[in-house]
Amino acid sequence: MTRAIGARQTVLARGRRAEGKTLNRARRSFRVRAGAGETDGNVKFANNKAEFDAVAAEAGDGLIAVQISTKTCGPCKMIYPTFVGLSQELPKVTFVKIMGDTDLDSRALMKEWGVRVVPLFKLFRNGEQVGEWSGAKADILKQNITDALQPQDK
Repeated sequence: MTRAIGARQTVLARGRRAEGKTLNRARRSFRVRAGAGETDGNVKFANNKAEFDAVAAEAGDGLIAVQISTKTCGPCKMIYPTFVGLSQELPKVTFVKIMGDTDLDSRALMKEWGVRVVPLFKLFRNGEQVGEWSGAKADILKQNITDALQPQDK
């Protein structure tokens, strides 16, 4: 935001004032994942029901942990590194991230699953939901996933 003050120009940027010059600051950007094939760590991405079903079929009878987020959700961005870390600690568990506001298909999946708050986590085994909770607390995330583990998941 700039204001003209007499012959000088003041530029305001992130609470700082600089007289007579423009401050260029790079803004942080968060990348929106495009497809189910892309990964961070051992996390797979799905944008619609068909992509999620494909990942679930690949997982077989193993545990599937799903994080449902939106692009503008701050707590979702804060808990995601913990989710990625758990995907590396527990390689036999399938970790999936769904961005619920990327397109009409992802919004339809959010509606079908009754998502009303994010971040929302769901656990699936054999196509059945075995757990669900919301919130961005790392200790609860880890505890809920480890509680759902069975011998074949370890």
